[in-house]
Amino acid sequence: MTRTATTTDGASQAAVGPSWASLAAADPHTVASFYTAVLGWAITETDGQLIASAAGTPVAGIADLTTADGASGWLLHFDVDDLDTALTAVSRADGAVLPSAAGGSAETAVVSDPNGTRFALRAPATRHRERAAHGTLAWGELITDDVDTSAAFYRGAFGWGLTEPSGPLGRREWQTNGRSFSGLLPRPPAMPACTPAYWDVYFAVDDIEAAATGATEHGGTQLMPPTPIEIGTIAVFLDPAGAVFTLVQLTTEEAVA
Repeated sequence: MTRTATTTDGASQAAVGPSWASLAAADPHTVASFYTAVLGWAITETDGQLIASAAGTPVAGIADLTTADGASGWLLHFDVDDLDTALTAVSRADGAVLPSAAGGSAETAVVSDPNGTRFALRAPATRHRERAAHGTLAWGELITDDVDTSAAFYRGAFGWGLTEPSGPLGRREWQTNGRSFSGLLPRPPAMPACTPAYWDVYFAVDDIEAAATGATEHGGTQLMPPTPIEIGTIAVFLDPAGAVFTLVQLTTEEAVA
């Protein structure tokens, strides 16, 4: 089913993705072992960072917390056509460009929207638009307390459109060129008030029930059991390091990065 965005105007510097995710953890090797067991990742190490691949495609990086940009947890990355132009657009739309950690890549920048929600932008890279395979990054979702400010910022900075609310929680979808690639969710009632707004990472799985069982068996904490939403069935977890992530068994071709 195709859903039409309510806004299609905005900046030409449209971000594409999500294209990559990075995790800052106190014990990178232990948490990498968890995701390998759950998602079947192959792990290699380059310049002190663990690189996770699924279906032959690099999908995520795991670094020691002391060398990463900012707080622990997952950081979602989007590709842009030109990084400098995109950073200027972020600033003009009332976002912020955050300082990079020592050794950070000149081709990646960490930014925040006007609500303080962190994400990252990447310079041009090889872009994969195949349907997400097991273990790959499939979707992102902004969980926010301020839908109107979020809609205005991402439209102004990147030209993203936003569909009308759907379902009992009012979930919406970000679009470019009429194609959905990530979601927006107003803070759900069950989410603790002390948890800040964030961009959630969704990893694709072939069998959500089996993957959810595997996540708990290997030390994950289930926050939400397998639950149908518009793009498929999701289950939300904390990994052994305390980072939130979501597993998704896709049922729609819209969920393609």
